[in-house]
Amino acid sequence: MPPVASRQHIRAERRRYQRAQAGRAWSVKDLPKYYYHRNFCEILEGVEAEFGHLLGKPSLEFLKQFRGLPFHTQCAYVRICGRKGRVFNIAKFDYPEIESLFEQFDRLATRDFVARVKYSDFNDYLYSLTKPELTLLLSDHLCETKFKKSWKKDKLINIAVDEVDFDSLSLGPNIWVQSRLEPLEYILFLHSGRIENSLQSLTLRDLGLVKPPANEQKYGSQFECVESAKAAWFYASALQDLRQDNGLALEILSKSIDRWPEPLCPISLSDRDKLLHKIGGRLERGGDIDAALHAYTRSDTALCNERVVRLRYKKGEKEWVKARLENMIENPFSDEEHTFAQDFYARKFKKKRTSIVTDLLRNAESIELDEAFRNQPERAAMNHYRQMGLTCYRTENVPWRNLFGLLFWDELYGEKPAGNLPKSLKSGDFYNLNKDRIEKKLAELNTPHLVLIQLLKKLTTHFGEQQSIVYWGSRSLDRLQALIESAPKGAIAYMLRLMAKNWHGTKDGFPDLMIIEDGVCRFVEVKAAGDVIRRNQLLRLRQMKSAGFQAEILQVNWAVDPNQTYVVVDVETTGGRPGLHRVTEIGAVKVRNGQIIDEWSTLINPQRSIPANITRITGISEAMVANAPVFAEVAKPFADFMGDAIFAAHNVNFDYGFISAEYQMIDKRFRHPKICTCSSMRKLYPGYASYSLKNLCRAFHIELKSHHRALCDAKAAAELLFLINEKRMDDGA
Repeated sequence: MPPVASRQHIRAERRRYQRAQAGRAWSVKDLPKYYYHRNFCEILEGVEAEFGHLLGKPSLEFLKQFRGLPFHTQCAYVRICGRKGRVFNIAKFDYPEIESLFEQFDRLATRDFVARVKYSDFNDYLYSLTKPELTLLLSDHLCETKFKKSWKKDKLINIAVDEVDFDSLSLGPNIWVQSRLEPLEYILFLHSGRIENSLQSLTLRDLGLVKPPANEQKYGSQFECVESAKAAWFYASALQDLRQDNGLALEILSKSIDRWPEPLCPISLSDRDKLLHKIGGRLERGGDIDAALHAYTRSDTALCNERVVRLRYKKGEKEWVKARLENMIENPFSDEEHTFAQDFYARKFKKKRTSIVTDLLRNAESIELDEAFRNQPERAAMNHYRQMGLTCYRTENVPWRNLFGLLFWDELYGEKPAGNLPKSLKSGDFYNLNKDRIEKKLAELNTPHLVLIQLLKKLTTHFGEQQSIVYWGSRSLDRLQALIESAPKGAIAYMLRLMAKNWHGTKDGFPDLMIIEDGVCRFVEVKAAGDVIRRNQLLRLRQMKSAGFQAEILQVNWAVDPNQTYVVVDVETTGGRPGLHRVTEIGAVKVRNGQIIDEWSTLINPQRSIPANITRITGISEAMVANAPVFAEVAKPFADFMGDAIFAAHNVNFDYGFISAEYQMIDKRFRHPKICTCSSMRKLYPGYASYSLKNLCRAFHIELKSHHRALCDAKAAAELLFLINEKRMDDGA
């Protein structure tokens, strides 16, 4: 029997295969003969060596029994662990490296690693069948009027469970079901922190062929005792069962709530609360309000407390709700809960008719922007403020996360490689464990230039390291500098302290824009018509106001701006695929207030041949572009001509796509809001047989003398844009 590989051997093998696979696709044929067995044994050995104190009697017995199996029997077992599902037809297995495969399963059966399929395994057996096999089984046992072959597999399985007599099936000697799953699943949970459906993903990750997930390394080290680990495993397994939409799992879990294990660590506590909220929601949607309340009341999180209040109010328990809300306002579980309690109390018991969110929207500053920006409201608002002469940055969460990660890098990661989200942030202990050092750094924020030097050092030292807090963008420091230098005194420290105390509750929801006016920053959350304010956004606005920032909502309304500048563009190309084919000519006209105010055009050397059929259509030959500039030479003049205008074209995605691709080839970005004259004409002037540029020009008597030359087509499309804007203004757009 080949020896079990040492960890050093596996690591060396992993590196060798990583090098061998670099630059080409790999297949299972490239792997060592018994790679799956070696990897499985390494997992077992690693868990036992590091977390032996967390292994109970069933897991230890599993390890002992597995090691007592002959080598090829072990291989057969690991092979079924690497497949999805519990039931297998070994006649379909193709593992020539395993000697006497059928005999190995007989040996596995004697040690209770596999067993014959029983009625309790019927559902798993049906899932193991392919859809054609399943429909054939139903055809043999049912009238075909009771099912359709086109139905989804889950629906066919439910029919089979209800209608097919299990005892009438002849399964044969090759159908086996995997036994002793719980000890193995628990061991794998300690290894990876996940409930694994099969070993395949673990094997590929541990061989270095697939990138590992963020939470995988040394997961079991987070538990102090068997009871703590088992509780975390229970809740992770229950969440997995519920995610699979198993109605039976919901019934079992909801009826056993009072017998669930006590969560003994932050991981199991968090998963327990998630599970209670999900179960409560399922029960509530199913109409079982009493059972939903029983689930919600087992958790003290803001979301569950809110559902309890709302449900008991619906049941008419108004005095209880009033007292509970008053208690939540005085002693809230979180800022989020306090916001909900204040709002609900005001509306239900003080006769206030609108919510906090409604009040915020009604009192928000409102501006009108051209509807060409409809899909980019934040960018439209940025342009609005910049046209007013103000400095404006797109912020959201990134600068706050970057500032937090860089400022507290040593406390978060120390001298070790950054890796995954630090445990102290996951558990909520980060502030308490590092309170003195955190407060010292927060006090240093009062000397911005010194803090910026320290942040720059951290950014330079750790740039590009893998972690999950800091975004290594090229403009990271610009926004940080603007924030630190323009924030009110103490405001940043207030927000970072909240993040340190409750990372999960404060890591997102920050406003869209930061505007700097007279040296002081303020924040704006941009909302267009139909947008909603999410709970975390509302909470963050309130927190930022408490910190000393000016933080508000900006309501954006869409209209036709007669002063809006458009650049109507047309391109001619060597073919129809951006990036593969190239631009041969650009024509552009700048328009404002229904008039063409400027124009720009050039031929472009595409640095490749022009097909003869393209020359026939456009009239542009290779001789014409031989001495023309390449795109890199016209990129800046064209960008200057565009300025901050809206990009317009007939079938805009074609022209915009080619221009964007050309800029991308020279490592530059091209970003403008865009409007399509073709789709706009379809919407505003319906009923025409064709909306091609040529046919629309004929229908509306627009001059088109040199069709398929860029500047001529751009001028014609500009005339269509004038018609579009006239119609939009007439319709009150």
